[in-house]
Amino acid sequence: MESNKVKTGRLKAKSVFLVCLVSCFVFLTATDSKAQTFAEWFSQGKTQIKYLTQQIAALNACQTSIRQGYNMLKGEWTSIGNFKNGEFGLHQSYYTSLSTVNPQVKSSLDISFIATEQQNIIAILNAVQQVAGLTTDERGYIKTVAQNIFNECAKDLDKLNKVLKNGTLQMSDDERLKQIHSVQAAMLDKYQFTQSFCNSIRLMVAQRNQESNETQTLNKLYGIN
Repeated sequence: MESNKVKTGRLKAKSVFLVCLVSCFVFLTATDSKAQTFAEWFSQGKTQIKYLTQQIAALNACQTSIRQGYNMLKGEWTSIGNFKNGEFGLHQSYYTSLSTVNPQVKSSLDISFIATEQQNIIAILNAVQQVAGLTTDERGYIKTVAQNIFNECAKDLDKLNKVLKNGTLQMSDDERLKQIHSVQAAMLDKYQFTQSFCNSIRLMVAQRNQESNETQTLNKLYGIN
């Protein structure tokens, strides 16, 4: 009986030992597994930190490049703005000069001719309307023609005034001189027409008066009343 008890105790002791041994093995295995997992995590963390550090360095370099590029572009924009403003100032000065009449243009001889021709036109038309021997219809016709000529002269003088007035037209000196010469030629044309027209009126009246005088002379010779 005692040997059986001993055997039973030994078996129990072996069972406990095996259980303890298995428990220790499991504990050690679990502990080792946890240690490996922590090591791997730590290793991965170090890798991530290194990667993030590289990214931050790259971002800083990119930011520095962007800032340098912006400063460079800002300087170029400023230069462009200054050039643009300077260019605009030059153009503005040029256009302002075009709006200002050169005193030499105002002293053009054509202007004197225009004034003289206009005065002659007025004088000739006023004089022809005073010619004796004109009928009422003829005087009305002459007055209408004279008014049309005066209106055309006024248009020429208005054109001349714009050419000679500062700030009205943007023209070079040569362009202004050409316009003045054009007005002078137009006024000369009206003056020549006025002379021809008034001479025709005077000739008509003279011929009519001559015919009337001849008729009166013949009537006297033949005693016709």
